[in-house]
Amino acid sequence: MFRWLKWLILVIVLLAAVVAGGGLWLKSYVAPSEQLDLAYDPVSIKDKAMEMVQKLKPEIVLSEADVNNLIKSQLQSGSPESLPPDTTLDGARFELSGDRLIAHLNMTYRDFLPLGMLATYKMTWQAPNLILEPLSLSVKDYDLGKERLDRIVVPIELPSLISIGDMQFQDNQIVIKLQLRL
Repeated sequence: MFRWLKWLILVIVLLAAVVAGGGLWLKSYVAPSEQLDLAYDPVSIKDKAMEMVQKLKPEIVLSEADVNNLIKSQLQSGSPESLPPDTTLDGARFELSGDRLIAHLNMTYRDFLPLGMLATYKMTWQAPNLILEPLSLSVKDYDLGKERLDRIVVPIELPSLISIGDMQFQDNQIVIKLQLRL
């Protein structure tokens, strides 16, 4: 009887060690690979308008850095209800690749588990909105499925005399072609 009890205790201790080791491995596997924050520099529309006047072209060019700053400023003023339950957004970085927006996200689940996530969206222009259709969501190499992401509609508001004629998605910039409404 005593021998059987020793084996049972040994098996329980070994199982606890395997579970603890697996938990630590999982935590290190899903942890973010880069340090990100939500700091941003304000994008000056006035400077963009002056640049447009100097070039004598009715277009605004948003660089990848401009897009990154605009989205981060929107995230700062956005509501935390848009995040999955029990998660907080710790940092983000956004890349443009043609008509793709790639979001590198650092999140924390239940104030315990840091996650490094990658979300990919396809950008399309449907006047007067910029539409972001989800393509994928993953943690490291594990695909979580695009169903966990919502379609994002970004309304572009301009003065009533100006409208957007076209929006072109280039490698690392977005070119917005403006039209004057008379």
